[in-house]
Amino acid sequence: MQARIALAGALAFTLALGLVAAVPLSSPRGDATATATPPHSAPALASAGPPEAGVGRGTRVRPRVGPLRIPLAGESLPADAVLLPEATRDYRSGIHEGVDFPARAGTAVLAAAAGRVVRADTEFSDWTANERAAAFQEALEVGHTPERTLDRIRGRQIWIDHGKGVVTRYVHLESVAVAVGDHVGTGAVIGTVGSSGYPEGGPHLHFEIRIGDSYLGNGLTPAELARALRDAFP
Repeated sequence: MQARIALAGALAFTLALGLVAAVPLSSPRGDATATATPPHSAPALASAGPPEAGVGRGTRVRPRVGPLRIPLAGESLPADAVLLPEATRDYRSGIHEGVDFPARAGTAVLAAAAGRVVRADTEFSDWTANERAAAFQEALEVGHTPERTLDRIRGRQIWIDHGKGVVTRYVHLESVAVAVGDHVGTGAVIGTVGSSGYPEGGPHLHFEIRIGDSYLGNGLTPAELARALRDAFP
């Protein structure tokens, strides 16, 4: 499993802009990220959360992101920790970086906030079961999930840039209904639920909130993560 380093350095440029406060616990694990380009009309999605006392670690500040809407109609945040960020993924020596919403294939996926589409896999070819197995074996051998493998596991994707260092990712999609450069509003239908990239997981939406070059939840304790998600989805 990849070693963790201080998140403060990884998020220094966003902190300098006053967009998000760093939790000095850990940093990205080499995952693919989007280059944030402010959309035409960007909501204020990131700010500093209240300080928290950390035993032996000084004052801690957790990131606060929001407001966002749940990207599936009628759904709520899952309670099972295995579906949330920071859950282990032993089959690939990795860590989960988003929220999984189990849903039927073909269920409409909604934009969590207004923004500009910066990735939309309108042309997509899934990898084979043999390729997937070989990639997972490599991950076990090196002790972490390489970036190229993470991107293939995510399958067909849409990324929406909300400005101020915040990008949301919609993963394992069956289809997409937007193109790069499109501006979408909160709640707009952008695609449908599928199981691309990792069919063994069944149909579900894997939803990531990226902050700078990290993700919401990185290094947080379960209690801190619960508060961060409540802040994100008021």
